Order: sequence, then structure tokens, then C-alpha cells
Amino acid sequence: MENKNLIRISYVISGSEIGGTEKMLIDMAENLPSEVFYPPCVFAIRGEGTFTGELRKKGIRVRVFDVRKKPLQFIGLIMSIKRDLPDILHSFLFYGNLAGRLCGRILGIKVVISSQRSTDDWRRKIHWLVDGLTARWADFIISNSYSGKDALVEKSRIPPAKITVIPNGIKTEVLSDTFSPADFGILPGQAVVGTVGNLRTPKGHIHIVEAAPAVLAKFPGTKFVIVGQGELRRNLEQEAGKRGIAENFIFTGFIKNAARVTRLFDIFVFPSLWEGCPVGVLEAMGQGKPCVAFSAGDVPYIIRDGIDGLLISGRSSGELAKEIIKLLGDEDLRIQMGANAKKRVFEHFSFDGMMNSYVSFYKKAVALKAKNG
Repeated sequence: MENKNLIRISYVISGSEIGGTEKMLIDMAENLPSEVFYPPCVFAIRGEGTFTGELRKKGIRVRVFDVRKKPLQFIGLIMSIKRDLPDILHSFLFYGNLAGRLCGRILGIKVVISSQRSTDDWRRKIHWLVDGLTARWADFIISNSYSGKDALVEKSRIPPAKITVIPNGIKTEVLSDTFSPADFGILPGQAVVGTVGNLRTPKGHIHIVEAAPAVLAKFPGTKFVIVGQGELRRNLEQEAGKRGIAENFIFTGFIKNAARVTRLFDIFVFPSLWEGCPVGVLEAMGQGKPCVAFSAGDVPYIIRDGIDGLLISGRSSGELAKEIIKLLGDEDLRIQMGANAKKRVFEHFSFDGMMNSYVSFYKKAVALKAKNG
């Protein structure tokens, strides 16, 4: 018999492929305590993809719509959420937030929560304006970064008191199924510089390609491993080919549980142009990998420059190459920074800590709305 005291929660998200936000949502939905929450349902509004497939594999309820290509499916989305009868409707990403707020308004859902997952430098003024205007239909906003909160306050004019920061957290697990260097044609003694992320412009992969020739001039055998999929893969492969370094690049495509690959890296590189609290960085640090990254979003809060890794204040491919070369040439520094990085993640960015914060927030939000009618 169903326990009517359980909190019912539904998620709305506009992603269809697996990125940091999608991965975090999968982990959250899978780990909500069953003694508090009814099994959640995820409403994906950008069609089928690796994300929706992974939800099904894990037994997480999912309803898929493609509102962008078939706008009338928004009506179906409203009706489907209504049938789910959630106490909480929690949305992710810009268009997911708009859909979630509108559905919450129409259906009169008790608690409507939006999320901010990045500084969203891609947005134009109209996006910030629409975000600010529709934010009144959300009861609460959770940002995974302080920089994301600042962006909402400054550009969308959302009151700071409405926004709560809960940083991402990662699981620390023993990998039983891992790759070996030979699986990717990496020879013994070859340095490995790698990254993980969807192959989209904001992730800055082109800077790795541009930095590679200078790195290879100092360390000729270096392999650059790019884990992820996206529309820029062919362009990145062509750029590597133009520079005559295609044989030094390995594009793996999407790999479930990318930590199985990042364990092979000597250095994790993260040239993202804008960010919130990047999961890929946390996972690499959790494996004891020193990082070289652009100072975007909360990256400077996560990586302490010169302690856990090396930060670059601008978006310079030349500086990226310089810092990679510095780490490749100093094994002791790599080891020390990797150890510091692992300790920092374990102490400040644990998955259990993040989940405890979300569960507490959900419970308090429902109780507060019940008290205030």
C-alpha cells in the first residue's frame, strides 16, 4: 500500500544528452531516500537521447516530450505532470525552468523550484529579462554555484533571498570496470592529458587543440584524450588534422562513467568558457588528478590555484599550454596537487553532503508551504 505521507517530486529538464547537470539529476533521482520520497518522475522536454536512455536503464520513471520541435506537446507535458500529482516540481536548465514554472503556475503545484547550473554567458538580455519575469512563479531557486547566484541577482534582478546555493557533490567509488592505456593505443611512458564534457563551444575544447602543438614540442609523445560527444567533434578532429597532430588526439565519444577513463590521465584540463560547479572537475579531483583550468564560474572556489591545480585567468590557449607543460615537467608537483585535490573534494564536495542538503531543503520547502497555506 502506498504511503500517503511520502513527498512526491517531479523533475523537468531540457537536456537529452548526458552532461554534468543530467548526470547529477540521475544520481539525485536514484538516491532520494525511499522513506521520505515517492519514486520521482523525470520529464524530459527535448526528446530522446543518452540521458533518457540511462534513466530507463536505472529504472527511474521518465516521460519524454519534444516541445521545441512539436510545441503542442507542451499540452501533453502539462497533463502528464498533472497525473503525477507532485508536491514539488523541480526544474533544470533555462528552457526546463521556463516550462517548469509555467506548468507549476497552471497546475497550482505546492512547491515550484528552479535551478541555476551555470553563469550562462550565452544568454542575451531577453533571456535574463524573461528569467526575471517568470522567476515570480518559482517559490525557490537553487544554484549549484555562487557565481550562478550572482548572475541571477545582477542580470535577472532576482532577490538574493530567493536563491539558495547547494554545490555539486560526487560519489567516491571503487572502479571495478576500468580501461587500460592499451585500450586507446596509449603506449607505456606516454603522458596523458585529458578532459570530459559535451563537445559544445562553451566547453572550450578548441583551446586544447590550439595548445597541443606547444606541448608536443616539449613532450612529443603526449596523448590528448577527449571524452564526450557533441556537434563539434568533427570540427575538432579537423582542427587537429590541420595542425598535423591528429595522431596525438583520441576522441572516445560518450562513455558511461567517464571516471573509468580519467583514471588514466596525468593531467585533467578544463578550458570551459563559463561554468557553475563543474562535475567533471570534481570527479577528476576526486581521483587525485591535478587540474589545469580557466577561471570560470566557481572553478576558482573549487580549485585553489597552486594547491589543487593551476588556474588561468583569461581564455588563452598559450597560457593553457604553458601550465600543462609546467605540470608535465614536474612529477612531484603533479603528485602533490593531485593529493590535495582529492582531499579537498572528499572534505567539501561529497555526494552524501549534497544529497543531505537537497533532502533537507525539500522537506523544509514542503513544510513551509503547508504552514503558509
